[in-house]
Amino acid sequence: MKSAVVSPTAGYIWLLLCYVQHARSNLLDEYEALSTHHPLPQFHRGLELPVELGVDRSSGCICRAVYGNSIVVCFGNYVCKRFPKLRIQSDVLRVRTTVIDQLVRGDLDAYYYLRILDIEANHQLTYIEPGIFRNMTKLEHLSISYNTQLLSIDNRTFEGLRNLKNLTMVNNGFTNIIELVPAFRPSILPSLTWLDISENSFERITAHTFLPMEGSTIRKLDLCLCRLDYIHENSFTPLKRLRELQLGENDLSANQIEKFLIKMAEEGITLTHLDLSGIGFRKQPPKRLLEVIAQSTIKWLILARNQFEIIGNDSFPPMPHIELLDLRNVLTISIGINTFSPSKFPNLKALFLNNNNLPGIHYNHLSDQLIYLDLSNNQGDNENPMYFEIGRDTFINSKQLRVLNLSFNAMKAIFDYTFHGLGNLKVLNLENGTLYYIGIGTFRSMPRLKTLNLANNPLAANQNLSSAQFEGLNELKILILKNCGIKQFVDDDNIFEMMPNITHLILKNNQLYFITPETLKPLKHLQVLDLSENLMIAWWRPLFLAAGVKPLEIDLQNNKISLFSLSMIQDMNYILENRGNETAKIHLMYNVFTCDCSTMYKTSLWLEVNGSSVIKDFFSNSQIRCSSPDIWEYKRVIDYLTSIRRLNCLVYERFNHAVVFMWTAPTLVSFIIIVIVGTFIYKYRMYLRYWLFLAKIAIGRKFIQKSLKSTRELKSYKYDAFVSYCNEDRDFISEMVSQLETNPPYLKLCIYERDFEIGSFISESVLSSINESKYVILVISNNFAKSQWCRWETQLAEYHRLFLEDGTTYDPLVLIKMGEIENKYLNTTLKYLMKTKIYHAWDESNQTEFWRKLRNVITKKV
Repeated sequence: MKSAVVSPTAGYIWLLLCYVQHARSNLLDEYEALSTHHPLPQFHRGLELPVELGVDRSSGCICRAVYGNSIVVCFGNYVCKRFPKLRIQSDVLRVRTTVIDQLVRGDLDAYYYLRILDIEANHQLTYIEPGIFRNMTKLEHLSISYNTQLLSIDNRTFEGLRNLKNLTMVNNGFTNIIELVPAFRPSILPSLTWLDISENSFERITAHTFLPMEGSTIRKLDLCLCRLDYIHENSFTPLKRLRELQLGENDLSANQIEKFLIKMAEEGITLTHLDLSGIGFRKQPPKRLLEVIAQSTIKWLILARNQFEIIGNDSFPPMPHIELLDLRNVLTISIGINTFSPSKFPNLKALFLNNNNLPGIHYNHLSDQLIYLDLSNNQGDNENPMYFEIGRDTFINSKQLRVLNLSFNAMKAIFDYTFHGLGNLKVLNLENGTLYYIGIGTFRSMPRLKTLNLANNPLAANQNLSSAQFEGLNELKILILKNCGIKQFVDDDNIFEMMPNITHLILKNNQLYFITPETLKPLKHLQVLDLSENLMIAWWRPLFLAAGVKPLEIDLQNNKISLFSLSMIQDMNYILENRGNETAKIHLMYNVFTCDCSTMYKTSLWLEVNGSSVIKDFFSNSQIRCSSPDIWEYKRVIDYLTSIRRLNCLVYERFNHAVVFMWTAPTLVSFIIIVIVGTFIYKYRMYLRYWLFLAKIAIGRKFIQKSLKSTRELKSYKYDAFVSYCNEDRDFISEMVSQLETNPPYLKLCIYERDFEIGSFISESVLSSINESKYVILVISNNFAKSQWCRWETQLAEYHRLFLEDGTTYDPLVLIKMGEIENKYLNTTLKYLMKTKIYHAWDESNQTEFWRKLRNVITKKV
């Protein structure tokens, strides 16, 4: 809905609205317009469109929707040739990536109810017939963007859009703005307040360009990335109500900007927002232009992506009206101690200094009125890393500061004196700060802190988190500890006792196997708990029920849960029931559920006898999938539960008890014998290894070596190598085929997607191909280690290698390592192979040498 030129305050500004309720500035009410996202953990992975509406017969478009059909998206590439004709009503319709070449009257008549319409990325669209929007009187937002073959718009195209407020026409094929503007005249678009025509090649704006829009209600105009090099001083004077002007990423001189700003002020246009990002200013901000801005009504000044290496005390004149100053990514390495002093910026509320090369902040001369300070990502680059430091008592005068962003800075530690003076701070972001040490009492000086983001810091690398570190956070609502290396929480020193008012606790991507009721007991107000991407397994005593904690949302996706224990079912039932108008959510996808009688029979029986309607509805509507056995892999757990044959599982259970009884005594005796034998083997293991080594050499020399070697010399292999890989590495395999099969000596590889016979069983084809191949190549990556099929193929390859081992140098197994592999995904065989065999590591920077070495291994004579 918005162009690619994103507003600079699109970070945490929305939090000011939430937490700075008593700030003495009307500016806070305006921040909402620029709030496009926030730092809270999102359980919505982008815009999910789970409802498949099918193919629209009249157009060939494929359409999907969100639940409730409030948002519908239609697409189709080379199938969707006409505008879809949907029979369902929604608030939002998006038609994208089609081959529609024109829109004519009647195509949109049935969509009179829409509030938002996006027609985007339809690269064959060349014509929109005037009057096509005649019945769309309820439409408030219209985007016709990224249609590169749309070169013009008729003056009457938008007739009927009486209530349209926002019009976005970004990155089309427009080249003449004078021909475009008459379509926006107020007689046709009387309610228009925001016009975005960025990323079109206009180059020049003359004195008469916007005359057709005289009397327009437009308040915001976006002209970013339009290759503008000339704007007449009288260009914007017809737009009397204009308040926000975005001119970033154009090639305008400071002199031109001065002239039209002076002219706009003379005409009584009270401009409040000015975007001059990426204009090309060098060395320092243009003084004359800044003086003109200082005398204007502009409150928000955006100078991002220019180049000011050193910002001195005299770089800015006194600017009493400026409330927001954006200096992101201006390559600054030094700032004068009085540059932003209250005497120059008495009303400065938001200051952006992120994405620069600052070594830290060591002075306390910031504006007393500052509410938002962004110093994130001042870490330089890989060649010139920057270490970020905060001086003692730096924030001693920052009593009004509410939001402090220090993320993506190379800060190793924070101490009890780091944040002195921030008694009213509401949001502190320390994400990706490389923090490994938090001093005792560090947060004590921030008693009103509401949000603390410590994600992606190695906090638990050298120490356990302690309650003393988090002392003073009694009002904290949101705590983000994503990817901090946490393995467990110590109940005897429960850190959450210091934060009893937490509503959102994010523990994603740590190393937690379990969590106890004692850990959760202090969190009586918990609403969201994210434990996804950990190592959690099923728990065998009630967790949430015992802790008395009833969150609205729990995320347990991508863990190691294989079954539903009775305690899990009881906790789920407790969370889901009696919520009134609220609907609780429990996410359990991407776990390793085993669907057989031993794990699911008791679950099914309990649900049938004791399960409430709420828990039954949860299982009926869930998409939780089975991981094993093979016959049920990727199928829904509820489908298995409903297909259980009660008698068979009951017979299985009774037979299982009988078998256990019958084999108890023999098993006990066998266990004792195994312990004795194992003790003997362990005690004399060195002698046994030596005897086995001598026996192997003797036998190999006399029998096996001769027979296997002669057999191998006589055998004619169908393939030079069988390649085992996962689908995610398909591109690498294509390159391997190209390198080894099309260049001398023209090897023959077995690739299952190409060489397996259609209709044959995969397992039989794999066994046959390994036996018919001289070598077996394992392309080991993170995705390979996760795949059950790849693990099975690894076992076969290892057995094949052991069978052919004859004391010679011939080894049929070749390993290729692709990137870093997480240890938790490696099974025993893979760990053994990686530690005992020399492998080929893929080197992107030296591909020729890599392929040469691999070719030499496969063609080596044995």
